[in-house]
Amino acid sequence: MSLLIIDALNIVRRIHEAIPEPDSEEKVADTIKSSLSSFKRALKTHSPTHAVAVFDHGGRTWKHNLYEGYQAHRKPMPQPLRDGLLTIKHELHDMGLHWIAIEGIEADDAIAALVDKWCKARSERAIILSTDKDFLQLLSDQVCVYDHFKDVWRDCAYVQQKFGVTPSQMGDLLALMGDAVDGVPGVDKVGSKTAATLLRINGNLDRLISNADKVGGQVGVNLRKGIEIARLSRQLVSFKTDMPLGLTWKMLAQVRVQTPPSPTIADNSP
Repeated sequence: MSLLIIDALNIVRRIHEAIPEPDSEEKVADTIKSSLSSFKRALKTHSPTHAVAVFDHGGRTWKHNLYEGYQAHRKPMPQPLRDGLLTIKHELHDMGLHWIAIEGIEADDAIAALVDKWCKARSERAIILSTDKDFLQLLSDQVCVYDHFKDVWRDCAYVQQKFGVTPSQMGDLLALMGDAVDGVPGVDKVGSKTAATLLRINGNLDRLISNADKVGGQVGVNLRKGIEIARLSRQLVSFKTDMPLGLTWKMLAQVRVQTPPSPTIADNSP
């Protein structure tokens, strides 16, 4: 038994951006075709007992209310592609893959909430299909992240090799280094290597802030100036998981002739 959570727009946007031609109806048609193939391949590759594709609904969320600069400079989705999402969602429904897009809730939060609720309800694996590094915070013995495009697992060893920290430190690392794409400010002139070094010494962001006066050089100056920005950024890279999703596990069950879903699944609502 396993749960596959697909970061749907991560798939669609990556495919659309990889097609080397100007925006057009043909490009959108190619994106739709390739995206649907990717969704089908993901189901075949991982053979989950439960699966869901999570889309952003669009519009403001709690992070926009917290910080007006959040995602302020993100390139908007071309309207033809936005229109094409309706076709993708319709096809996903026909192929038996449940999808959600919840108003006022960012897809990242919905994905993290699904992971949280699944892990509290059962002991089997949850797989997040995404290249978004924010989800590396959720890695555990039960939670896996899979890069669909490179066909590789992003596990604890990957996080240590790529970022020099543990998964439990990823949120603090992202808060320190910031994220220009999402408009997370971070601490001025603190990149991933510097952030990782500071976290290896101090353990976590709270302890680093407590020891900020001990950090020397320009890094120390920037850190002390950026303490409140670091705290804000830490909130912006975090997840809210306490919202209702309007789902039951039965709704996410993948139909299998050999092993039909257990009738007790419907008793547990995420």
